Amino acid sequence: SWGPDGRIFFPAQMRRNNENVTALKSVTRDGLDERTHLYIPDADEAVASPNGRWVAFQAGDNVYVTALPWNGTGSDAMTVDKRRGRFPVKTLSRAGGLFPRWRDSVTVEFGSGQRYYTYRVDREVGDTTTITLTVPRRTPQGTIALTNARIITLGADSVIERGTVLVQGARIACVGTCDFASADTVVDLSGRTIVPGFIDMHAHHYREHRGHRPLRDYEVAMYLAYGVTTNLDNSMWSQNIFPTAELIEAGRMIGPRTFSTGDPLYSGDAARQNELTSREQAANDIDRLQSWGAVSLKQYQQPKRTQRQWVSDVAREKGIMVTAESGDIFYNLSMVMDGQTGFEHPFSEIPLYGDLAKFLGRAGFYYSPTLVVAGPGPWNIEYWFAESDVWRDPKQRLWMPWRMNAGHLRRRTLRPDTDYSFPLLAQGLADVIAEGGYGAIGGHGEHHGLASHWEIWMGATALGNYGALEVASLHGARFLGAHQDLGSIEVGKLADLLVLERNPLEDIRATADIEMVMKGGVLYDGMTLDEYWPQRRPFGARPWLDEDALRNDDRPLR
Repeated sequence: SWGPDGRIFFPAQMRRNNENVTALKSVTRDGLDERTHLYIPDADEAVASPNGRWVAFQAGDNVYVTALPWNGTGSDAMTVDKRRGRFPVKTLSRAGGLFPRWRDSVTVEFGSGQRYYTYRVDREVGDTTTITLTVPRRTPQGTIALTNARIITLGADSVIERGTVLVQGARIACVGTCDFASADTVVDLSGRTIVPGFIDMHAHHYREHRGHRPLRDYEVAMYLAYGVTTNLDNSMWSQNIFPTAELIEAGRMIGPRTFSTGDPLYSGDAARQNELTSREQAANDIDRLQSWGAVSLKQYQQPKRTQRQWVSDVAREKGIMVTAESGDIFYNLSMVMDGQTGFEHPFSEIPLYGDLAKFLGRAGFYYSPTLVVAGPGPWNIEYWFAESDVWRDPKQRLWMPWRMNAGHLRRRTLRPDTDYSFPLLAQGLADVIAEGGYGAIGGHGEHHGLASHWEIWMGATALGNYGALEVASLHGARFLGAHQDLGSIEVGKLADLLVLERNPLEDIRATADIEMVMKGGVLYDGMTLDEYWPQRRPFGARPWLDEDALRNDDRPLR
């Protein structure tokens, strides 16, 4: 921003007293004479007013304003803290504030979700405007019949050996014996098996925080190509994941139905988090995330049980579920007793004994062990890297950027199978489910799409093939609170399903042999994601592909 004397003011990250802080700096128009005016430890953005008297900054995803002693520079630069600074700081928002800027020398403006805020520093008066903007959700028109297939419904009908799924618009109109004479399109699936779409409840994305989302993006598309029709990213930068979810719902991006917690509720103050010092603070943070689109909260190892209880109690009042990062056995038990919906990652103690399994089951708890990155011992994902040449797989080469595929998958560690813990962890999950609890698959963003299948395959070692499919779809839908619409192939539910070339009840690895994927009534080719119904159109360009590397797979990687 422009400030006094024609100087350009800007925030910059720097190290100070062995900590990362944000410094408000300025330079002349030619980029010279750099000065540091202010240190703001937890700020993500800082902008000086044109007259140089004020600075607005964003910390903990809220906006604050304070006086700017801009003539004090270098060693004289002061530190501003939203809680404990030497200068008084005015709080402009408590439940969300982003991207502050100055309309003039006395008016700061910023936004949060559908709200636009202004604040006059000279009058100490603020104003809020609610913006209503709608974009139509893409809903297919017409009727398509998928005929002569084996249907693993995961519903009351269990398995239909030969039947039809009739889809009208985005939802299932008939399952089993159906009259499809008036269907617009009929697809004969003799010899194929239809299963519900998979729901990955621990799917991380976009860790580089790009902000700008390409409309053809391998990270979201790859999940859908591997049959994940719905996922929950339970730890992600809010300004990245929620716009992505809306772009997918509007049909602008191709990918799974995406839900998120947004930013986790970490302990302490930082650019996108706040120390939970009170129940009111917890409520403000939950209001912020929920207003942006969160359907769940990620309580990330709050150290005090009181803090965790604040989160659970407020979430219950506001109708939003709470998941969490697993801790030690006593930490985890306290979360269950305090009413949290579930948590990710396993108990570190294995095997899981009957009393603990019964406690979790009787509580109706959702246990998401995230087997791919579980221990003790080596991460179980390394078993799959060593088990086959994943990097040579044609589908991997189509969807995974070369540098992320061959670079680490070609160099594998070979171990005895008994070094891996997933059979014991899967048995613990099966015991919890047998006692009345629920499970979930979670690829953890380690290897998009395919890791979700590895979760299913590992779970099947204890759950059996049908039980593993239930966890992958039906249990995930319940965990998400969307089991009225997702998780099984039943009349009235959204048409999320996979057409498999083989029967996964005979070989669980058939889950990855996907011929077609349907999400919300839109049918795609299982390899390319070219749309088959209701329109015929290609997926489009794949800018992440390196054709030279694909043709020369023995070339040294640089």
